[in-house]
Amino acid sequence: MIKANAQKRRKLSTISSGTAVGTPIAERDEPPQTRGRLRERYRFTEELFQLFGSITAHCYRQLAQKDRSVWERLFWLLMLILEAATLVAIIISAWGKFTANPLITTLHDTIYPINLVPFPAISLCNNNRISRTAALRYARQLAEKDTERHNVSYFLEQIVLLGKLYDFDYENLHQMTKFQEFLDLNDVSNGTGMYNALETLTKLSPRCEDMLLRCFWKSIELPCMLRNDMVEVRRTQYGFCCTFNFIGHNEDNEIHPPSYFLDVTGPEMGLVLLLNGSSNDYFYNLFNNIGFNLQIFNPSEVPDSTAGGVNEQFVHLGTETFIRVDAITINSEPDVLRYSRQKRQCVFRNELLKYGANYGRSNCVAACRLRSVLALCECVPFYMPTAAATASSKSITTCNLQHIACLNKYKIKWSTVITDIVRIPGLEKEMEESLYCPECLPSCSASKYQITASELPLIRSRRNGFSITAGIENVADVAVVRIFFGQPETWMYKQNVAYYWFEIFSNFGGMFGIMAGMSLITLMEVVYFVGRQLVLVFATRSWSARLRAHKPNLELLQ
Repeated sequence: MIKANAQKRRKLSTISSGTAVGTPIAERDEPPQTRGRLRERYRFTEELFQLFGSITAHCYRQLAQKDRSVWERLFWLLMLILEAATLVAIIISAWGKFTANPLITTLHDTIYPINLVPFPAISLCNNNRISRTAALRYARQLAEKDTERHNVSYFLEQIVLLGKLYDFDYENLHQMTKFQEFLDLNDVSNGTGMYNALETLTKLSPRCEDMLLRCFWKSIELPCMLRNDMVEVRRTQYGFCCTFNFIGHNEDNEIHPPSYFLDVTGPEMGLVLLLNGSSNDYFYNLFNNIGFNLQIFNPSEVPDSTAGGVNEQFVHLGTETFIRVDAITINSEPDVLRYSRQKRQCVFRNELLKYGANYGRSNCVAACRLRSVLALCECVPFYMPTAAATASSKSITTCNLQHIACLNKYKIKWSTVITDIVRIPGLEKEMEESLYCPECLPSCSASKYQITASELPLIRSRRNGFSITAGIENVADVAVVRIFFGQPETWMYKQNVAYYWFEIFSNFGGMFGIMAGMSLITLMEVVYFVGRQLVLVFATRSWSARLRAHKPNLELLQ
């Protein structure tokens, strides 16, 4: 028994000599200074007051100074809360104004060369939409096919009804329906076996070859209506018109050659046209005025007055009209593209390719109107380019006289286009009756044209030298139009983001510095404080857990 107790005392003495009783194994692996810090109780209040006493921001050390009374500390705390609330309100207000107007348009160049701006597209439309000569020829063809043997005069009265396909007006719907039934039976197309209003009105429209007598570009006379000519026949809202410098999509989805550019100014150096009025050929006058309707618009967009961007000028017979064109160019920087279309309120040229290689607001409005006409009346007016229609497997019907009632019903709707629904008291009905095209926003980069027109009486030239009206005895039935740039330079505006990231950073940094006395150093101090607290909390919990894990072994040894 004595021997056993002696052996037990030797074992305990051996353990005591190597390790102090009651000391955890994990604590033996740590330096003495670390063990002392971890054994101290972690107090967040002391750490926070230490931050207040050393931070570089203003007024926080007053909260940590021990010689301050409670009332003084409460006063400084109230000041800091009021200061923080004011700072937050200012930042929210500044950020709201920035997000509401993120873009800015400024005048970038006041001497932008005019040779960098494309010459505008010109569309010349005769106020007479049906040629008397063509109508007489067509009436004879119908009279030969009539089984009831009506004379040519009768069919001339009926052909007048076809002019209603331009303005959608009607007086005698029964008469229109009866004449349309006759056309469906006796005037069918060779290709489809059905009546086609497009083919009929193409034959009845005045010919550009008869309207254009002479054409000049930069004082050089060029053929007007020959192969590879400068003027072509295009469909517009006024029917078939003679167009110049139009590079948009046509009915066959074809891209035209590059636009014309003009590097000189003056009435002699632009586009000069000698027009034949053919007043004795009038059969259906669209405006009750003898002459021409001239439209000036962007070369890459279809002429559509409801979409804006189209300048119209009436040209009277027996006059020489001078049309001065002044251009304004707007370019948007690529940084604008990162904002949504609803935020920037414009569309880049290559952003919506379904409207052609170059987006245009007029092209978008034309496609939107075409979809509405198809949905409401199940047909397409003959003058609307079908290239603007959405892809569909079903065939498209050209509107005829039987569709006049439906077209007249929604005539006002299609002439009023809106891109955003605005609730205005008293105008709810007008908003409902408008054509809603939310995606048809203006182009971010485009050239806009303004015109100044003046006209003088045209007199017969009696000089031997060059004259545009040479050889014409009766100048009362012709007109001269001169379209030219007014000055060699123009203005160029640039649309850009209102603030870049470094400007926003600078503005907000100035607010924090003035209101709270903070800087990047202050931010790093706060980050260091938060990181240090996380490390201390984790280390304290880890040491406590290791201590509890080794506590049973110590009790066993003791």
